[in-house]
Amino acid sequence: MKLPAIFRFFHTHHQRQQGSSSSNYRIFSGNDENFIENGALLLRNRLTLFDGRTNPVHCFSVDDINAMNVQFRMAYFDHGICVGVWDGKSVMVKLLSDPQSDLACREIAVATQMGNHTNVHRLLGCCLHTERSILVYEWAEKGTLDDRIFRYKKHNKEPLEWKERLRVAWEIAHAVAYLHTAFRRPIIYRDLKPSNVFLDQDDSVRLSDFSLTISIRKGRTHVENCAIQGTIGYIPPDCVMSRRVAESSDVYSFGILLLVLITGKPALFTSELDRDMVSLVDWVRNCCAVNCVTDIVDPAINTDGGVAEEHFGLKLKALVQLALRCSAEDKKRRPTMVDVATHLENMITSLSDSL
Repeated sequence: MKLPAIFRFFHTHHQRQQGSSSSNYRIFSGNDENFIENGALLLRNRLTLFDGRTNPVHCFSVDDINAMNVQFRMAYFDHGICVGVWDGKSVMVKLLSDPQSDLACREIAVATQMGNHTNVHRLLGCCLHTERSILVYEWAEKGTLDDRIFRYKKHNKEPLEWKERLRVAWEIAHAVAYLHTAFRRPIIYRDLKPSNVFLDQDDSVRLSDFSLTISIRKGRTHVENCAIQGTIGYIPPDCVMSRRVAESSDVYSFGILLLVLITGKPALFTSELDRDMVSLVDWVRNCCAVNCVTDIVDPAINTDGGVAEEHFGLKLKALVQLALRCSAEDKKRRPTMVDVATHLENMITSLSDSL
């Protein structure tokens, strides 16, 4: 059977490691019918998002996936990610939950195009022969940003310091700004949150999970009649009310993520006083209104870190103001992601010059 050239389908048959027990690993099966159906979905997403101008994707065979010795235990349950081994290195094997899912093929299409960006989680390839599409990503040694903020003690890791959080924020902003501006149509991410940001061995950002992305047609500023998708606490109010998605939607989500980085609190948390659910952005606004900005800083951050207290206070206020501008209820007041990335880069440069 001749396969479409667009998929650049490569078969490399690796034998299982001798002596390994298959009962310890997942065993996958597939067929050409799945490949044709999943391939059609991938092609449709490539045409819709990038007008067919796309990078090739490496397609693994079912034998390749089985040779990776994919473990049963989920390494990152929210992502459906298991641990495997390919070419002697650990890899993340992502198992999509919905059979023949269009979301999986959308993620493949966007991750392939974004693969050249330094701060994007690198997709090594995919398997379209299985009923549930399988994606294989490079290993991210430091886990998710969510882990580093909320569960660093559990994983025996040090919390991110002030300068590191600034850099992480800038790298995320740069990746999202690239998504908005690098292609013929702006691509909206739609699910920006700490658990979708992986960190490599140097704590560099690897933005992951492009399954909810959507493109804006040429000459338009937004997409209408969109289903409300994303994560509660990060979805802008205007999207809920109007069901419109625009670049400003990602800016709002980034503003909330930036507040999470600053405070060490989740986007929604339970009040210690009355046990009511509290919105992080509302809590920060209230603290700023009574001049308690320094009280919102994550206690895990070492505010010394080579930064003078006065200088830290000024940078903190500027960063909080930027986060609140990004998460403004009025979308017209929000900056662009390019402006945000530039602002953060200038802050990092200024901080380095002051040391």
